[in-house]
Amino acid sequence: MHIHLDAQLKRLRREKGNTQEELAQHLGITMQAVSKWERGEGYPDITLLPAIAAYYRVSIDDLLGVGAIEREKKLRAYRERHMELYRAGKNAERVALWREALAEFPGDLSVIYELMYALQAEDRVGNADEVIAYGEQILEESNNNAQRNGAIQSLCFTYYDAKGDVESAKKYAKMEGIYHTTVNQLMPRLLEGEEAIEYCQSNIQSLVDLIAINTNVILWKGKYSPEETIRACRFVLDCYELLYVDGNCGFYHCRLAEFYGRMAQNYGKLGRAEEMFDALEQAARHAVRADTYEDGMYTAFMVNRVKLSSIEGVKDYTANESGLLQKSLGKACYTPWREDPRMRDIVRKLEPVAFMG
Repeated sequence: MHIHLDAQLKRLRREKGNTQEELAQHLGITMQAVSKWERGEGYPDITLLPAIAAYYRVSIDDLLGVGAIEREKKLRAYRERHMELYRAGKNAERVALWREALAEFPGDLSVIYELMYALQAEDRVGNADEVIAYGEQILEESNNNAQRNGAIQSLCFTYYDAKGDVESAKKYAKMEGIYHTTVNQLMPRLLEGEEAIEYCQSNIQSLVDLIAINTNVILWKGKYSPEETIRACRFVLDCYELLYVDGNCGFYHCRLAEFYGRMAQNYGKLGRAEEMFDALEQAARHAVRADTYEDGMYTAFMVNRVKLSSIEGVKDYTANESGLLQKSLGKACYTPWREDPRMRDIVRKLEPVAFMG
């Protein structure tokens, strides 16, 4: 059995962000001893191993580097099961899965990260204190930018939505970068050829999606008439349809289904039946495509280097897009047309695919 204590100590110390001197002080030994261990010039006394492992919140096997392969195999199995549950919107099961993983791998920040998000999805208000505790632990201990950014986002939304603490939410929001100084803005300048093109096309996808996200907030926070809401929806839909000019929207069919559905509701409020049914037809078409698309490639000119993968289709709710649209047809704005043959035809299109959860 080969022991990899030197490499493991260096890695754990970098991840925790502490110095050799801090570890030495914690153990009551000299910094020179820790330095020798990291250079592979000796090993700690066996009685110190539990204290070192506890300090870094890992098992002794992991500290010695002998459990790394088996550990990664087990974590990969957890992640694969997680993706199945995530795609199905089964949040309680996700929480149970990652609690089990945390019991097996205490202190593993990748596990804590997944548990934090599963708790938030299951019950943002009821689990708020636990979500906050895990988010702050990640910020304190992790040097992984993706983990830290995710923790900041989670803390921001949890303080705002669950705690009603706007000032704390703003504090965390200000820790993130701005659009023009993100990895997405910097990386394309450093890449070449096809790699750079794919990166930029993926950025363009994200930027169009940001238009939808920001428009949702505008409509949520503002007081807009049905006519104004329709105009806002049309703007978002024009952006998506301009990018996915050939109609192959992949994952983003769900966005078109959402905005066509919202447009239809507002046409219904105005009593404009023809336009309402036109929007509902489009919403149903995109909802079904969102629930049935397959892996492949996006094909429109500005995104034709980007892979189209069903693994993108993760969500925090159980129903699928067709199910959500079908459920929305019960809203009061559709009451005058409940028995209209066109409404029944839309329901028939959704029924083979719809899942309510």
